[in-house]
Amino acid sequence: MRPRIWITLAKGVVTESIRRKDVWVLAILGVVIIFAAAALGLVGITGLEIFMKDLAVTVLGAFSTILAVLTSSRVFPEEVKNRTLYPLLARPVRRGDLLFGKFLGAVVVSWAGFLILAALVSAVLFGLHVHLGAIAFQYLFVKCLGLAVVCSVGLGLSTVMTPAAAATTTFILAFGSPMLSRALVLTAQGSPASLPVCRVVEAFLPQTHLFDLGARLVYIDWSPVSLSVVGGLLGYAVVYSSSALFGSWLILRRRAF
Repeated sequence: MRPRIWITLAKGVVTESIRRKDVWVLAILGVVIIFAAAALGLVGITGLEIFMKDLAVTVLGAFSTILAVLTSSRVFPEEVKNRTLYPLLARPVRRGDLLFGKFLGAVVVSWAGFLILAALVSAVLFGLHVHLGAIAFQYLFVKCLGLAVVCSVGLGLSTVMTPAAAATTTFILAFGSPMLSRALVLTAQGSPASLPVCRVVEAFLPQTHLFDLGARLVYIDWSPVSLSVVGGLLGYAVVYSSSALFGSWLILRRRAF
């Protein structure tokens, strides 16, 4: 059955991530955050609640994205480099199964790292009497959707680029998403004739900034977004990730291994 193949391939990605000590990096970062927060707690953080939450959201967003990029952009090239791809394709494992299984593994690693770090940060904030509203759960869910999009981009680029180039390009697309979108809007405004081209380019770019509800989490009295908006983000994540994987599958079909 195909699901069994996907799960086996995903387990391989998770095992490799553990072997590379990615979890240790996460643990060290969490300990640093805890000690830094404890030092602030010694002098008191009255009036610094917004600063603490903003710092927490920034750390969560940056580290989880970095983990997603590094994990997704190296899983496929490593199979080629280590020559473990050939035995896989010699078995009844289709190239589409290989892509989807690796994608699932990268998503699991990035989600696990994000949730572990979120738990550590939440514990620190709770100890310092900084409370998060109900929107925190919505923030976690939507951010996980964004990480899945990042994983699909990193994995897709790794099929046509070296791991370093794929990671660098994915970093630019993930962290520079708002800037790139703004640049396209300004270009279209300055040259109306370029509007169709700008729309096509923007459709291909991953709009990862849409999945960041950090501002609503940081500032007080901001209500959660409506379920229709969350549903729209879920639909976008599914469609974009599926399209990226489909494009990668088309490329792999033409490659000889």
